Amino acid sequence: MFLKNIPAIAVVLTDKDVFSLSEEELNGADLIELRVDMFSQIENIEYIFALAKRKYDLPLLCTVRLPSEGGKKEVKNRLNIYENVIHFCSFFDIEIFSDEVSLLKKLIDGSNISLIGSYHNFINTPSLEDLEKIFERAKSLDIDIIKIATMVTEEKDLEKLLYFTIKHKNDKVIVLGMGQKGIPSRIINPVFGSMITYASLTEASAPGQIHLRDIVHIFKVIGLRN
Repeated sequence: MFLKNIPAIAVVLTDKDVFSLSEEELNGADLIELRVDMFSQIENIEYIFALAKRKYDLPLLCTVRLPSEGGKKEVKNRLNIYENVIHFCSFFDIEIFSDEVSLLKKLIDGSNISLIGSYHNFINTPSLEDLEKIFERAKSLDIDIIKIATMVTEEKDLEKLLYFTIKHKNDKVIVLGMGQKGIPSRIINPVFGSMITYASLTEASAPGQIHLRDIVHIFKVIGLRN
């Protein structure tokens, strides 16, 4: 694990961000998620990752999200991309129900990369029973960190996600609610065991993301940061 703080704050960046944002603008971030599906082009992807690593000196998380789980566009040959940037990254993210999970596990075998297995539901928050099934599926795949992000439409969804977080606080999970009503989970769940919360700088990668500046301030106020 390459995180100086847990819970960690991951800031979501695109290729354009890497060129334009200064190191100071990322103050408070513990991790950079480079969302390749949000890149304007991927021809020079290795250069982008190398530049981000050198410029910001933070652990990198590579994500090439499928459109079915919130990806901004379809990116072909995802495994080739992961392979090309493997030397720059500390984390990879792939969907729990993707057909490529086992292939990506094999790719990183013997490396220091931690695999985040993710599940995104942009419609609702499943029942606790269904969330447990997703968790067990991820465990069966030998996923290092299990991420569950669901749409919050009512208060009981927040309660379900918090209950799930507390139950699995020792299992290396990331649990968050999406949408306007899910915003509290991005602050509360990290207090109770969710390992990473995601913040935006220029463009949110999911509905309800809090700006990096604001989440850093909130974490300081509630005692999660000095």
